[in-house]
Amino acid sequence: MPRPPNNVRLTREAFRLASDLMMDLVAGTQTFYLLSQRFDALPAPEVVRTSVTRLCLFHTIITLSKWTEFYDRYKAIIPEDMRDTAKTLRKEIHDRGIVEFRNKVVGHLWDEDQRRALTNAEIEDRLNELTRGDIPAFLKWVHDGKQAPSAETAAGMIEQVRDRIREDYGLSDDDLQH
Repeated sequence: MPRPPNNVRLTREAFRLASDLMMDLVAGTQTFYLLSQRFDALPAPEVVRTSVTRLCLFHTIITLSKWTEFYDRYKAIIPEDMRDTAKTLRKEIHDRGIVEFRNKVVGHLWDEDQRRALTNAEIEDRLNELTRGDIPAFLKWVHDGKQAPSAETAAGMIEQVRDRIREDYGLSDDDLQH
């Protein structure tokens, strides 16, 4: 795929957006990890734990969905040596049904295809499919909780792409503000 001319606006946007997506994935998962530890130390009612889990999962699902849009709109900006990484993440998000889950559950309460709200059991089935039945493992795949995201996690893949965009286009932290 040919690279676009060095369009300063597009490269800065890609750099900033990739940075924001990575930070949002880290924030959503870290919030889950920290509050889970807190609830283990000082138990809270199950409804609170469930609500926090939903908050963190839904935030993470929205952010992962944004990666597919990022990839589709900025793939020409992504340096050649990172395109497979970026595309692999997009494919995994698609294969897990993350965008569909966002569209059918997180972003709406009415299922247009069924012309009704989904039942709790239907939502749970879809969530189990997306997480492969293991919410902590899913969140670990997104971000493993380490200070520097692992290259095998979604946050780590995005970080690699972001860093290569920075390097390839000669950007700096100042470009995050534009």
